[in-house]
Amino acid sequence: MNKPNLYVSVIAFLLLVLAAGPASADEYADTIDLFKKSEAVQPFFKNAYGYAVFPTLGKAGFGIGGSYGTGQVYKGGKVTGETSLVKATFGFQAGAQAFSQMIFFEDK
Repeated sequence: MNKPNLYVSVIAFLLLVLAAGPASADEYADTIDLFKKSEAVQPFFKNAYGYAVFPTLGKAGFGIGGSYGTGQVYKGGKVTGETSLVKATFGFQAGAQAFSQMIFFEDK
């Protein structure tokens, strides 16, 4: 991959991250409610020690890409901390997207 493509990828990723902005408290509650409506996810809420909620993760790439987002960690339905997710990817890819994600913790 030549350097201009790398620069375009990095700039696109940074713009996507800046556009996403910080999530509000309502976005966290809305994301949790959305996931709770899924029958496939409901058992995880019942059995998990805790979970992390990411209302908006931004992903962008053109050959080289990455994802970034901030979230909150919950235990017993109450916020216990903050977290962030950073991911780098390499390979055939082009474009950008935003999505929500939850990570469930099996135990302490």
